[in-house]
Amino acid sequence: MNPKKKLASWLDRIPGATYIFLVVFVAASVLVPRFFSVGNLSTMLLQACTLTLLSVAMALTLMMGSIDLSMGGVVSMSGVIMAFLMRDGCSAWLALPVGLLIGAVFGTLNGLMVTKLKIPAFIATFGSMGIAQSIANTISQERTVSWEAGPKTSLIDFLGNHAFSIETGADASQTLSISNLLIITVIVVAVVWVLFRRTTLGSNIYALGANEETARLSGINVTKWRIIVFIISGLLAALGGIIVMVRSNSVQPTIGANMEFQACVAAVLGGNMMEGGRGSVPGAVLGALTLYTIRSAMSLLGIDTSWVQVVIGCVLVVGMLLNNAAAAREKAASSAALKRARLDRSAREEGATK
Repeated sequence: MNPKKKLASWLDRIPGATYIFLVVFVAASVLVPRFFSVGNLSTMLLQACTLTLLSVAMALTLMMGSIDLSMGGVVSMSGVIMAFLMRDGCSAWLALPVGLLIGAVFGTLNGLMVTKLKIPAFIATFGSMGIAQSIANTISQERTVSWEAGPKTSLIDFLGNHAFSIETGADASQTLSISNLLIITVIVVAVVWVLFRRTTLGSNIYALGANEETARLSGINVTKWRIIVFIISGLLAALGGIIVMVRSNSVQPTIGANMEFQACVAAVLGGNMMEGGRGSVPGAVLGALTLYTIRSAMSLLGIDTSWVQVVIGCVLVVGMLLNNAAAAREKAASSAALKRARLDRSAREEGATK
C-alpha cells in the first residue's frame, strides 16, 4: 500500500468527533480568556466525568439499535440511596456497591422489558426513568441528602481527593490537579473500550444494530446480549451517580435530570447512529468533551446557563447531519466498490470465453 493510501486508511479510522472537538477546543482556547489555563482544564475534565460515562453507555445502546433514557433517573436514584444509607450510619464500603447493584438491577429490568415483553426501548427506558426519579424524590422527600464525615465515609474522602497536583505558577488557575475520580473514569472507559474491541461484545453489538434477525440466524443470543448491554449501561449510570455524590458531598434528588439527553447528544456527536450498527466508544468520549468545552467556554464568557440547552440542542442537530453525511459517503463508496468488482468479474469472464 502506498503512503497516500496508508494515510487515508489511518485517517478513516479516526472518529469524526476528533475534528469537531479540535475545532471547538482551539476556538475556545483562542477566543475565551482563561479557558486554556491548566486550572480550568482540570476542572473541566473533572466535571465531564459523569457525562463521559453516560455517553459511553448511550453509545453502546445506540450501536445496538436501541436507546437508554433511564440513565438520568438511575443517577439520581442511586445517588440518593447511597447518600441516605451513609446518612443513617452505613459504611461507604457497603453503600457504594449497593448503588452499583441498583444500577445493574435497573439495567436488567430494562433488558427484560425490551427482549421478553417486546416493549420498545424508548418506552421501556422512559418508564424506568420515571420510576427511578420518583423513588429518588420519595426517599429524599425532594430535599438534598447529605451525611456526616467520619471513619465510615473515609472512602468518599479518598475518592474526592486529588491523586496529584502540579503547580505551574502562584495562581490557583495555574495548578494542574488530577482527581481520583478522573483516574477511575479513565480506567473504566478504557476497560469498556478494550472489552468492545477485543471480545465479542463489540462485534455482537454491531450485528444487533445492523440487523437483529441476521444476528439471530448467525448464532448470536440476541436476548442475552441485549440484556448485557443494558446492565452495562445501568452500572455506568450508577457509577456516574457515585461521582456526582462524591464531588458535591451531598445529593439532590434531581441531580440526574436531563443527563440522558446530554449523553445522547454526546454519543450522536461522536458518530453513533440512532439507527444502530455504527459508532465507537472513543467517539462518545470526544462528544462528551466537546460538550463540556462548550459549557466551560460559555461559563467563562458569562453567558446565561439557560442558553446551554439551546446550544446542546443545536449540537445534536449538527451531529445528526454529520452522521448522515458520513453514512451517505460510506454507502456511496461501498456501491462504487461493488460496481468495480462486478466490472472486473465481467471482464474476467469475457477473457475466459475468448
